[in-house]
Amino acid sequence: MPSSILLRSAFAVALVGASLPVAFSQPQDSQSVAEAARRSREKKKDSAKPAKVITDDTLDVKKGDVQSAVAEEPKIPGAPDAANQPGNRGTNPATTDAQTPAAKDEKLKKEITRVKEQLKEALGDLDLLQRENRLDQDTYYSQPNFASDSAGKQKLEDQQHKMSNKRQEIDGLKGKLADLQKSLGESSSSSSQP
Repeated sequence: MPSSILLRSAFAVALVGASLPVAFSQPQDSQSVAEAARRSREKKKDSAKPAKVITDDTLDVKKGDVQSAVAEEPKIPGAPDAANQPGNRGTNPATTDAQTPAAKDEKLKKEITRVKEQLKEALGDLDLLQRENRLDQDTYYSQPNFASDSAGKQKLEDQQHKMSNKRQEIDGLKGKLADLQKSLGESSSSSSQP
């Protein structure tokens, strides 16, 4: 038995001796990794390039790449001829007549888009007013003596009036939108027929 105890203790000493260098090497490795990360960050910071600023002087533009707004001749292949440019429209009445319906259609489309946005906003406002009114009604009618709350009743009546005005505004916008769409339909059908 004494030999088994001696063997066990020798094995324990060998195990401790083998694990001791590993235990002491880990802090050194973690310190070296942390130190390497710090050095890497400092190196990146030092080697950061300044941002390039583009100015008229540093911009390399070749002649003919960009067409000037006041150019007399088109420089880009496939560009419209000088007779169709905005400054020369008055010289060709046929061109003016052909472009007028298209310009009107474009103007009508923009107006329709604007009215649709107004209608969308008005519908959102009405929805918010209705939600607020429902909450205020719940608050007002949940009180045991709501009949004596004249301020709460007045607030509900004011909200009802605002909702009524918003509904009238929405109806007006819907009518205006219908008229604009009808005008656009008529103008596009008349411009397609000779």
